[in-house]
Amino acid sequence: MSRILIVEDSPDLADALERNLRLDGYEVEVARRAAQAMPLIASMKPDLVILDLGLPDRDGYSVLKELRDRGNSCPVLILSARNLEADKLQGFRLGADDYVTKPFSVMELLARISALLRRAAPVATVATPAAPAPKAISDEDLHERFGLTARQTAVARLLAEGCSNAEIAQRLSVSYFTARNHTEQVLAKLGVPSRAAVGAVLFGQV
Repeated sequence: MSRILIVEDSPDLADALERNLRLDGYEVEVARRAAQAMPLIASMKPDLVILDLGLPDRDGYSVLKELRDRGNSCPVLILSARNLEADKLQGFRLGADDYVTKPFSVMELLARISALLRRAAPVATVATPAAPAPKAISDEDLHERFGLTARQTAVARLLAEGCSNAEIAQRLSVSYFTARNHTEQVLAKLGVPSRAAVGAVLFGQV
């Protein structure tokens, strides 16, 4: 499960972001001030940071600079109401990986987060011949054993690939909220507590 730190002083926005990210299967922490951000980064070692620029105690740029000066290369997505080209260029110069302006589309933001995490993921190397991949349970068996519909089966297989709700929505050409509802229904029917456990069910490992 990827870990995401939200550095945002607006309680409403931070809570909404946290809720949507948790629904998408991420582990989330929130810092409301710059002074809270660096200790949290050190302790939780996030896989991605969402950073507001207008923090009450320090400018978000200084947080980004300190992060990079310490040698931390985790992806940083700036989320800010500052929409001037100069602001965006400053963020990229200091080491930001993406820049999204407020107001924003939740679905687009989730897709950008997923893309950043995918690019940052280490590439696995295989030193020895890999064991044969386990055979996935057929669509028919998923329907008979768990009552999954054809659409829910498609969602389950995308979850097993590690897709977020935003990516599922794009792949199936449905709305983000429809994808999220399908995900919740799949988890309930499979009887698993999290998205990470879906793959084990589909490959008969539980």
